[in-house]
Amino acid sequence: MMKTVGYCILFLFSTMMLSRCGKGGCNVISEVSFNTGINQAEHPGVYATNGYAYAPGGVRGLIVYNTGDGLVAYDRCSTVAPEKRNQVVVDGLLIVDEASGAKWLLRDGSPTHIAECSLRRYNVRKSGAVYYVSN
Repeated sequence: MMKTVGYCILFLFSTMMLSRCGKGGCNVISEVSFNTGINQAEHPGVYATNGYAYAPGGVRGLIVYNTGDGLVAYDRCSTVAPEKRNQVVVDGLLIVDEASGAKWLLRDGSPTHIAECSLRRYNVRKSGAVYYVSN
């Protein structure tokens, strides 16, 4: 009996954690197919630690950022009122939705102000001297 109660509590806790980002959860940005190449000639800034570049792809474009440990890529579509498709911009070490005032950390895309959900993150893989960003 106690084991069943424990499983119920664990299930309820897991459900609450998964649904904590408002109605509909945090998968608020549409899924689109793309494969964008990032090379040093077209995006030189992203090859330095803390450097970034805007690139095509995703719903509203991409932000590709060099953490020092590799590249990460986010969709530029704000997760605040995503149906409006507000395009976010880099401002120092933050990413900002100028329309809503929401902010996210550039390092990991996590929300810091207003937004409840992280920016949509995409896969980055390296092949030779080129990085490829895709969903």
